[in-house]
Amino acid sequence: MLIRLGVTLFVGFLVASTISYLVSRNSIRQSILKNDLPLSSDNIYSEVQRDLFQPILISSLMANDTFVKDWIQQGEINETAILNYLKHIQERYHTLTSFFVSDRTRKYYHADRVLKIVKEDNPIDKWFFRVRALTTDYEINVDPDMANRDAMTIFINYRILDKDGNFLGATGVGLSVNAVKILMQKYRERYQRDVYFYDREGKLVLHSLDPEKEAALVVEHSHYESALRPFLTQLEKGKTDINFSEVTPNGTLAHFRYIPELNWILVIEQISDGTQPILFQSFGINLLICIITAAILFAIIRKTVLRYQQNLASRNRELQQKNYHIASQASKLTEANAKLEELHKEKDEFIGIIVHDLKNPLSAAFGVSEILAEHSTLTEEAREQVGYISLSTRSMLDHVDALLRLTELENVAPFPLGILNVNKVVREVVGEYEFQANTKHISITLKIPSSDLWVSANEQWLGSALGNLLSNAIKYSPASSEVIVSVQALDGENQISVSDNGEGIPINEQPRLFRKFERLSPRPTEGESSNGLGLYLVKRIVERMNGRVGVNSVPGKGSTFWIAFPQTSPTG
Repeated sequence: MLIRLGVTLFVGFLVASTISYLVSRNSIRQSILKNDLPLSSDNIYSEVQRDLFQPILISSLMANDTFVKDWIQQGEINETAILNYLKHIQERYHTLTSFFVSDRTRKYYHADRVLKIVKEDNPIDKWFFRVRALTTDYEINVDPDMANRDAMTIFINYRILDKDGNFLGATGVGLSVNAVKILMQKYRERYQRDVYFYDREGKLVLHSLDPEKEAALVVEHSHYESALRPFLTQLEKGKTDINFSEVTPNGTLAHFRYIPELNWILVIEQISDGTQPILFQSFGINLLICIITAAILFAIIRKTVLRYQQNLASRNRELQQKNYHIASQASKLTEANAKLEELHKEKDEFIGIIVHDLKNPLSAAFGVSEILAEHSTLTEEAREQVGYISLSTRSMLDHVDALLRLTELENVAPFPLGILNVNKVVREVVGEYEFQANTKHISITLKIPSSDLWVSANEQWLGSALGNLLSNAIKYSPASSEVIVSVQALDGENQISVSDNGEGIPINEQPRLFRKFERLSPRPTEGESSNGLGLYLVKRIVERMNGRVGVNSVPGKGSTFWIAFPQTSPTG
């Protein structure tokens, strides 16, 4: 038991810790992807505009400079003038290089000298002919700069066009890749995230990684291929306002954004979401809590078991001592039970005698009060007093009848059942209660099928149960209303229902209807009394004859009480 308890505690704490970790990691990742990385991307984008867009602006000014265009169209006569111009640009804006390549002479002018003649069949010079065929104003590419010992340089190649749109040449400036990498390192240190630039072909152009990590860069960034592929597809379709965040297949968090001014894709990467320390810390704390809790529980259980064993041994000794006393008391209990049964029987007989003796004088008093009430010589006050006596006597008779039936019901052996014609029994009971209904001007409507229905029941007790339902319907219906008594065959049963037009029974009180001595909120309409036994007697009587009883009531719309017995035939 202790081992199972320990394993259960450990597994429970482990599951709770794992769920807590997963929820925390998901929350942190969502915060990074939706808030932190896009914010870093916006900040870096702003700094790129400040740090890298200036060379593009310089190249644009050079390509649109009137001096440069006039010098070209005048035949490039004074080469010293263009060289001085390029040198001035280089020194003025602190660029690594500044250049101009003429489309007419194919000369490559540098700030210091004319470097060479570009040729279409030279692979190094392919950039010029690519720029010549561009449909955009400029391009950014990374190439060796032969004027600076083939140092890797970021070139902004800008097209020069005359007023008719004819290509005159390419000009621009170059930035040291190392200088740009210093900017990238600055971004990395400031935002604690790695920064990468990819071109529109998906090729990595710049990054902020340390030099010792560059060798593994191609392998590490293979997981970006699946993310860049749909990105590049959208760019080809002309959609440029693209930015999104995602968790890459190797678990890093990345934000992608297109920078149209550079024609590059900016990627902000965060290697870890910072949740691994949370996992170890949470697991360690939970494991410690588990061990402490298990130790406390083990100590409590051990102490409880030992105490229980001691109590059990003590109880066994006590039981052995008491067994003798129990055996000696058994015969006394048997005698006491027999006396109790005899007293109970005598009590029921006594109640029966009293109730029976009260019934005759009460019936006589009620009859006299009814006769006096009809006497025309009585004053109005006397007639009111006689009516009160009649109502009180009638109420007492109802109580006496209910007690008498209850006593008989408790002491009668199983009812002798016979095959009864339901239609006939219902007509007889309704006839007995027409006088009570007439006193309140209530009409009783019978709905009986043309063919006879038969049930197995006791005629006297069935009449008593049905009479109780009919009497209640008359009591709780307002004067000049209608009570409907229906007989129908339904789902293998013959059902008798009594419907009134009373105020109905609240839904919360309906479950208490058939309990003994329950008086509910609906009251008889003319002050008649209720003893709380009628519906209880109906339920007991019907169930002892293998039947069912129920009610359907809607507050404000009256109630329908029904009793049902299995269908049978006249021959049984």
